[in-house]
Formats: sequence, structure tokens, C-alpha cells
Amino acid sequence: MVVNFPEFGMADDRRLPTTTLEGWRRFVNSDPLTFDLLPEDDWQTLEDLARHEYDEARVNYHSELIVVETPTIHEVTHQGRLLTLVNRREISARRGLIVSGPWATGKSTG
Repeated sequence: MVVNFPEFGMADDRRLPTTTLEGWRRFVNSDPLTFDLLPEDDWQTLEDLARHEYDEARVNYHSELIVVETPTIHEVTHQGRLLTLVNRREISARRGLIVSGPWATGKSTG
């Protein structure tokens, strides 16, 4: 099934899913987003419309779910790569990886 985004009123700058080839290529080739956080005093002095636009930009930035390379993320990535190599020639019993930790820590999005 082919979905034409403009027909559904989605924004043109919306990121395509990385599960598609085009989405993956865009993700890999795009520069990481940056966002400069205003000091609270400066944020308070913004007019209502400017504050709303600034807050929307913050939400958009955080919705990108950028993965921060912590020692734990590095180790999980390393173990995942090792398992990929080990499983490359397996026919049946493939080895798996279980990632556990507190809720809302990004396990399913990392």
C-alpha cells in the first residue's frame, strides 16, 4: 500500500518511519538537530505567540527521540552487534538479547 502524505494533511517536514528505505536514508543522511534552551528569564519575557512558537519548537526537538550515547547504550549496542555476528550463520536456535530496566527509560525506542 502506498500512502501519499499530502492527502492526509501531514506536514511535509514530518520524518518518515525508519523502517522504510527512504525514511532510513533520510535519517542517516540528515544532520542531528540542535536546540538552544533559553534561560528562564528570557523565556518569561517572550510575547505569548513567540513563547508558544518556542515551546512548539522544543516539543518538536524532543519528539525526534535522539539517542544519547551513554555507557549503557554503548554496551547494549555492542552486545547487539555481537549477537548479529553470532546469529549470522545459525539455522535454528538463534541467540537473543533482553534489555531490562525501569519504565520510561527508552528501552523500546533506543
